[in-house]
Amino acid sequence: MTRTAVLGLGTMGGKVAQALTEAGHEVSGFDPVAATRETAQTAGVTTCDSAEKALNGAEVVILSLPRPEHVLAAAEGPLATAAGSVVADLSTIDPGSARRAAGLLEGHGVQYLDAPVLGRPDKIGAWTLPAGGPAEAVETIRRLLQGPVAKSVLHVGDVGAGSAIKVLNNLMFGAINAVTAEVLNASAASGVDPEVFVRTVADSGAATVSNLFREIGPKIVAGDYSPAFTLDLLTKDNKLALDLAQQACAYAPVAELVDSLNSAAVDLGHGASDTGAVTELYRSRSSEDR
Repeated sequence: MTRTAVLGLGTMGGKVAQALTEAGHEVSGFDPVAATRETAQTAGVTTCDSAEKALNGAEVVILSLPRPEHVLAAAEGPLATAAGSVVADLSTIDPGSARRAAGLLEGHGVQYLDAPVLGRPDKIGAWTLPAGGPAEAVETIRRLLQGPVAKSVLHVGDVGAGSAIKVLNNLMFGAINAVTAEVLNASAASGVDPEVFVRTVADSGAATVSNLFREIGPKIVAGDYSPAFTLDLLTKDNKLALDLAQQACAYAPVAELVDSLNSAAVDLGHGASDTGAVTELYRSRSSEDR
């Protein structure tokens, strides 16, 4: 049994806290949103009304926070009191912010890993966590998380490496999402029922088919934008990937295009919808061109 604190009990963090609780670990959680704490408590997680209380006595701290600035605020604030603990940051942030958080915490005797989630929220237990940081700290996290939370915790290098892998992976997500929307819109415009297109191609064995296409294609056809992953979050993640490429002076025209498409769809009011809602941008622009 490992005494664990989870800071951030939303879509991913709440599932982590619940899975560790069910696995028999002593888990305390905090989220600034009262309703989110109540949901976690209903799932059996012991919740606290402050991060400091949740951190009291924790051997391992799991972060699942929305943006880089939230991670840095935690590193500058409550995490500085968690001397002797290992922090596993499952948030999606940029590598530079991960390295800065690690530097802030090192002086307080806290080990920091960036170990963002590769996997959908409902696939907890089958996730892969690419972890950047000291090997012994990664092993600590592997013993805790591999099984109830992830199928594998992989040591991928120094702090920042895990975040780089995550944001670049999500750039591929954004590209496939946009291409799927574009193809289905073109299918309808050319007189082929998009439902027929998806049904024909999805299980065809064609090299172009991905699991993501099989998931989002039918949702787009049905006009189902109930969020498994919101367009707002994908836009944030793809901007992080674009920033990473620009900082490295890497040529990234696809990242620029995906960012512009996502941002335009968000500007149309679809940010809180599933990523497939980028289809509405294609439909609106196609209508304008007719």
